[in-house]
Amino acid sequence: MKGKGPLENIKVLITRGSEGSSETASLIEDVGGVPIVVPLLHFQPHEDEWETNLRTTIHTYEWIIFTSKNGVRFFLQALKRLQLDLSSFSGKFAAVGSKTEQYCRKYGIPVSFVPDHFTGDDFADEFISKVKPSGDVLIPKGNLARNVIASELASAGVSCQEWIVYETVLPEGCIGQLKDIIEKEELDIITFTSSSTVHHFMKVVDQYNLHDKIGDIPIACIGPITKNTAEKYGLHVKICPGIYTVNEMVNEMKEFITNRPSK
Repeated sequence: MKGKGPLENIKVLITRGSEGSSETASLIEDVGGVPIVVPLLHFQPHEDEWETNLRTTIHTYEWIIFTSKNGVRFFLQALKRLQLDLSSFSGKFAAVGSKTEQYCRKYGIPVSFVPDHFTGDDFADEFISKVKPSGDVLIPKGNLARNVIASELASAGVSCQEWIVYETVLPEGCIGQLKDIIEKEELDIITFTSSSTVHHFMKVVDQYNLHDKIGDIPIACIGPITKNTAEKYGLHVKICPGIYTVNEMVNEMKEFITNRPSK
């Protein structure tokens, strides 16, 4: 329940998928804020046309790289679909970020490499310099995820295969809900946890011509990639933590609200 705190009575729009929105809402409430949850992402399994080959080839990969918790989640679902067991893979696992690493370990996936910096751009350089991969690499990912890791690895001469294991879509039922909330002009902060949340948010803004309703609302982004996407749309990103987690984003929100000029 909300109460007094650094975000007392601050209305925070949470746009991340329903799988993680309750966690974010709790963090907002814990510091007195008012979470307004409108999940703009829905994740569903995707069956890649070539994936049946993995029944006989998964053991040939030296590394499997996970870039998100959803990559792990739908990878495990795909293994069941293909009637494969984790024991079929004798190589190593890498995770981009501490949350992804924790999710891997929760499901019995041993992680051998986590980068110091949690973006795909940083990961590729660090992975190549520290791990020095000599075999094939497999990257389970979503259909909208960037291909920066695969591109960087390929440029360095590493054989890399991307595997689309899930799709990211905009839930139709949330479009009208978001429109109504924006039109009420009661939001104090808008949060984005991925570029996909930004794209889907702006799709609704464009569809209903709501640009003048959001121009002055401070934006919070989980990291530099999401921030860059938001700024390309002309949004004013005021909050972006140095450590790319929801907890740190909330901490930055507290700092922003505490230090903002009095009206």
